[in-house]
Amino acid sequence: MRYIYLASAATGLFAAALVTPAQAGDSVLYGAVAEWVDVSDLPPAEQDPGMPLRLAETQTRMEDGVVSTYADIAFALDSSEMRDAVSTISLGWMPDKGDLVVHRVELLRDGKTIDLLADGERFEVLRREAMLEQRILDGALTATMKVAGAKIGDVLRYSFTTTTDEQILEDDMEYASSVLSEPAPLAKGRMIVSWPVDEDVRWATSRVDAPVAEQTRDGYKYITIEVPIAELKDMPGDAPPRFRLPPAIRASTFDSYSQISADLAPFFSTEGAIEPGSTLAGKVAEIAAKSNDPLERAALATQFVQDEISYLLDGLNGGNYIPQTPAKTWEVRTGDCKAKSMLLLAMLRELGVSAEAVLVSSRTGDAVPELLPTLGNFDHMIVRADIGGESYWLDGTNGGLRLANIGEVPRFRYALPVREGGADLQEMAMRPQTMPDDDIRLTIDQSAGIDLPAIYEIEWRVSGAAARTYQAVALLDDSDMRTDRIEATIGSLLGSNHPTSVDVTYDEASGIAVVTGRGLVEPTWDRESGRIELDVPYQALSSFSFDVSRDRSDLADIPMTVNGPLYFNRHIEWRLPEEDGEYRLLGGKPVDTVIGGTQLVANPTLADDLFTLDESVRSLVWEVPASDLPQIRRDSLRLKRGLPRIVAPRDARMVWDKRDEIARLTAPIASMYDAVLAREDDAEALVDLHRDRGYFRYQIADFDGALEDYGAAVDGDPSASSYNSRAWVRLQLGDNEGVLSDIEAAAELDPEYGLAEPRLIALGLLGRGDETVALVDEYEVFLEDASVRTQHRAYALGGAGEIDEGRALLEEELEFTPGDADLLNASCWYDGIWDRVTEETIDRCTRAIEGLDNSLEALDSRALALFRLGRNDEALRDLDRVLTIDPEMDGSRYLRGVIRSHSGDAAGAREDIEIVRWASPYTPRQYALWGLEPA
Repeated sequence: MRYIYLASAATGLFAAALVTPAQAGDSVLYGAVAEWVDVSDLPPAEQDPGMPLRLAETQTRMEDGVVSTYADIAFALDSSEMRDAVSTISLGWMPDKGDLVVHRVELLRDGKTIDLLADGERFEVLRREAMLEQRILDGALTATMKVAGAKIGDVLRYSFTTTTDEQILEDDMEYASSVLSEPAPLAKGRMIVSWPVDEDVRWATSRVDAPVAEQTRDGYKYITIEVPIAELKDMPGDAPPRFRLPPAIRASTFDSYSQISADLAPFFSTEGAIEPGSTLAGKVAEIAAKSNDPLERAALATQFVQDEISYLLDGLNGGNYIPQTPAKTWEVRTGDCKAKSMLLLAMLRELGVSAEAVLVSSRTGDAVPELLPTLGNFDHMIVRADIGGESYWLDGTNGGLRLANIGEVPRFRYALPVREGGADLQEMAMRPQTMPDDDIRLTIDQSAGIDLPAIYEIEWRVSGAAARTYQAVALLDDSDMRTDRIEATIGSLLGSNHPTSVDVTYDEASGIAVVTGRGLVEPTWDRESGRIELDVPYQALSSFSFDVSRDRSDLADIPMTVNGPLYFNRHIEWRLPEEDGEYRLLGGKPVDTVIGGTQLVANPTLADDLFTLDESVRSLVWEVPASDLPQIRRDSLRLKRGLPRIVAPRDARMVWDKRDEIARLTAPIASMYDAVLAREDDAEALVDLHRDRGYFRYQIADFDGALEDYGAAVDGDPSASSYNSRAWVRLQLGDNEGVLSDIEAAAELDPEYGLAEPRLIALGLLGRGDETVALVDEYEVFLEDASVRTQHRAYALGGAGEIDEGRALLEEELEFTPGDADLLNASCWYDGIWDRVTEETIDRCTRAIEGLDNSLEALDSRALALFRLGRNDEALRDLDRVLTIDPEMDGSRYLRGVIRSHSGDAAGAREDIEIVRWASPYTPRQYALWGLEPA
């Protein structure tokens, strides 16, 4: 229902009013300005230079049931962009309610006026169906004119009047318009509203912090606002809508909402609306036969209107206000909110249910009591049914209503009953939902390992209007579109995932859609100071937050909107790997509280290797007062900090610890990847899938399999990144020539890969150090940092046998930047690998550790240096620290194995070295180049 027509003054800067003309017409009229209009002069060019909008003015006359709005617009065409932006003038009006009269279209050039209308230019009339995709046929027409001959430096000025005589209002009138505010680039503007002194017109502004001049002259009352008004202060996005309204002015002959209610009542009478013996009467009888319960009858009638009548707003011939009859609605099977409400109202009354139609505002309902009473304050109609002492709010344009959720209250806040004799606004009090909108059951099987992908299964039950969307998805013939929609739904919870199967079903009786899916997901466990933790993802309460700011004094009393109405449940089961040690639950105390008007319930449990979590979130109020916000912030923060986290046992086994049984443990994951790849036909997605499976295979040391996947990625996307990834796999397989080939291809695509690490390692393993030096000569231009260039050249020289020359380069660079922690670490490592360690080296190593935020590499470097000096115990302590924090540092593990073997710890050495030979076969070969081999 479109109760308020905002006519744009071509630029969208002005919204002019509701009511239109007695001599309604669908042709553009041309004529002189009405006598009541006070035509403005343009401001001089020196006034506010740089403001492209030189004049923007509206003058509105309310008289004899007609609202006429004159608009006068002028643009300075100071640039080609501005000239092109206004090269076409567009004017809109409602022909069934009034006229569009054009007064002038002129170009002002060098003190002369070029009258385009006098030259024969005319507007072309189009029917505007811009909203037809939203099933809205509003009847508006648009007239357009191309501005012929405009030049940069011209001023374009045009003026017009639209009239509105709203059929349903009879002699009443109303007007509403937004008020232009800074920083609009306007040099001069006014808004004037006038009416005869004997017309009982009320007016009011909202959020207009500017003087409004009132004057009476020649038998008319005038109010005037100079625009633009001062810029409004920003309001928080979480403030209720009434605090975020745009600045506006309203004028109306209605004295109250009760008058509006009474005036509309004759148009919404249902007496005789359903003819006895008609097919529609038969449908009502079918409902009556199903139940004697008035509440169930109300639910069935609403479902009937929602399902059987398609939405279509036909605003032609007064249809934006005047409702279609129930018989007509049933005949054509289409209708807007008024038509659907009339049909539902007639059916309910035939079924013996007390009900009446009510007007609501779908976007700013909380503001309605504070606004000047106008019909334009409402944009929607629903039905209120009174059953058993409760009010039920029934929306025929919505979907998914059933007896189980009939008690839900839409967020309209206030309703105006349409009632003979009139009625006042009625508050739509919040009623907590009893049926969840969403009910999710999610199982995660991560039993293969906390450092491996997990298998998920999800069942997502959706009710209400959202379920109707999935009903449409379930019926889609296009399987790809159907699958994409379902996967998007699952991805909204899980984020990145690889589904192997998805489906959706819809149960007509319950109105519940069920989305199901199965696939792979990769939860991330955090490792900090040796402790492995999972901040359990997918929690409902983790997305609950009150990031509320009221840091300005003028915001101190602004309430906060509570999201809703909403109610959802979540059940999570997480299967963890079996370990000798015990998992621990941090935080995770049961929650049953209300924060910020929202009820939060959570019950986490951890039993052996199974974590379960049951949660619910339900809104209880529409908004909370500002005085509650400090406590809400504290409670919200406390809640966040107390969310469950799972701590793995200190000796939790990683993938390398399970190498002897890894094929068995990961077989289900491998099968899932096969299934994911089998169902994917998008070439780009296939490349990503092969990369993901390639990484998984790399993790479990299936390097042949990883080579296959990264090869497929190269075939599908021969990018530098793809070549580099495959080079690492080939390095592990000992195919050093293949490594060089891949990186050469990568460097041709992106020269920054010229000194990629796999290439440098492969050349070292092949004994071709001279080529490494040549590569540094060729590609060092891409290394912006001088210190990094020096490090590359030094290492290249060392690999070519010029160890002392390389060391001298590092020494020289250190003289310039003695505190560079990265350079200190490079020097430490260089001395270690080439066995040039001195006590000064150890000092540099220590300084590097102290200077780096992430000191693991420097600790590893110092461990090697200490080993070269025979200080094995100290070296092992450093390496233990490294591997406690990051056990995936294969080089550190191999070095520890070597040192253990030289320290008499044969068992420890064997374990470390076997792990590295399995996980990173190239590492022992590389360390052998530096003489680092087991004893």
